[in-house]
Amino acid sequence: MIIRAKDSALLAGAVILAALAHLWLAGGTLLSGDEAYYWLWSRDLQLSYYDHPAMMAWWMAATTALFGESEAAIRLPAVLAVAGVTVLVFDIARLAFSDIRAGWWAVVLLNATILFAAAGVIVTPDSPLLVFWSLSLWAMLRLLDEGRVRWLYVLGLSLGLGFTSKYTMVLIAPGILAVFALFPDARRWWKSPHFWAAIILALACTLPVLVWNAQHDWVSIKKQLSHSFDVPVSSPLKSLSTFLGTQLGTVTPLIFAFMLWGMGWALWAGWRQGRPGWFLLGATSAPLLAFFIRHSLGGLVQPHWPGPAYLGAAIATSGAWVTLGPNWRKSLRWAWIAAVALGGLMVAATYVQMATARLPIPVKSDPMSRLGGWDALTRAVQGELAKRPDSFVFASKHEVAGLLTYYLPGHPIVFLTGSAGFPRIPSYDAQDAATLAGRDGLYVIKDSFYALQDISRSFRSLTLLTTVERAWGGKVVDRYEIWLAEGYTSGTFENK
Repeated sequence: MIIRAKDSALLAGAVILAALAHLWLAGGTLLSGDEAYYWLWSRDLQLSYYDHPAMMAWWMAATTALFGESEAAIRLPAVLAVAGVTVLVFDIARLAFSDIRAGWWAVVLLNATILFAAAGVIVTPDSPLLVFWSLSLWAMLRLLDEGRVRWLYVLGLSLGLGFTSKYTMVLIAPGILAVFALFPDARRWWKSPHFWAAIILALACTLPVLVWNAQHDWVSIKKQLSHSFDVPVSSPLKSLSTFLGTQLGTVTPLIFAFMLWGMGWALWAGWRQGRPGWFLLGATSAPLLAFFIRHSLGGLVQPHWPGPAYLGAAIATSGAWVTLGPNWRKSLRWAWIAAVALGGLMVAATYVQMATARLPIPVKSDPMSRLGGWDALTRAVQGELAKRPDSFVFASKHEVAGLLTYYLPGHPIVFLTGSAGFPRIPSYDAQDAATLAGRDGLYVIKDSFYALQDISRSFRSLTLLTTVERAWGGKVVDRYEIWLAEGYTSGTFENK
């Protein structure tokens, strides 16, 4: 199906307008702790890192090299990623269902979720992950539609680069392999040397992650496995309900319900009607969501972790809607309109809150509160540093270390306690730590009881200097303490 020039122009205009809005928001709010932490990575490029692979850091290094180290430049990879994903999702839906309406509905559904709306502003490793997940679906659809060898290599490349973005990319593989195994038109590729060459290409792209892990005792992969299987919770059902609640909130309630329907429909209709492209959408979304539902019974699952599942789900749901019989579509019409309208209103409210912090949302329930108050904390630390210019700064949390490094003038090194044994903060090494002996430090902490216990043997004395309230929208989110830690001896930083 050939896309009309009118539709191309309309899509381009919508994507550009959305990107400009995202860029404006990105430049008008403070960084979150995770974003500042990732920015530290971009200043010390490596093959991979303790928490995640390196793709996002490489992208951020490129945008900050070109446009400086403003919040907007740091978040530009997120803005561009969501723009690219929107175009890919449109084309995947158009190809899968041979209907331009499916493309438009897929774009509307996805952009009416808070999850995707926030992804267009806040930069995380999910930014490149969403791009390469979408690119993998697009390449697979092209391969199924055209049967050309080149799409195998695009698929292999996107799978490998996706893994170099975030480990979650491995969870797309079972769905893709299921299509190659279950459908005759796809199964024929097993006999092609190009199929195996594409797998080799994918594996080659993962080498930076594997080499880095091999050099660091597989610490990052061990961490991810621990996240997935070794995190007990006191109440599994409460953890599950919390996870499902976050999905209803971030995907928006009615769209979430429609997407569950869309995923199931894609698996059923794809299999019954012999449509491997439809089946692919369900097979790369429903199992991923099921994985995180199961994971939530054993530990905390962040709301955005299942994000890639909603790419295939949005496309499948749009296709299910346009192929639905007229009587069914008439019966569900108002529910469909309500889903999109409610999602749009919730996204608009999210953007308003991000920009103004004026909506009457309880601060402890407002995820946007992560973006506020760091300037006050930085000013307090800067004031104490002015009185003690020879002191160094350290923190108990990597997010705070990243934020203080970013917002303090000159981007000084901010050391991290408890970092012995793994390379979490890349901005300093053993030589930097060796210069700390005998010096005084400014310790920035939120929970002083446990944090002070961790370092009490490493300093001659500890004195509370001040307490700083971190506020969002005029409401106190939490309180940080700045302690003077005098006479560092050893035991906290050397073995990093």
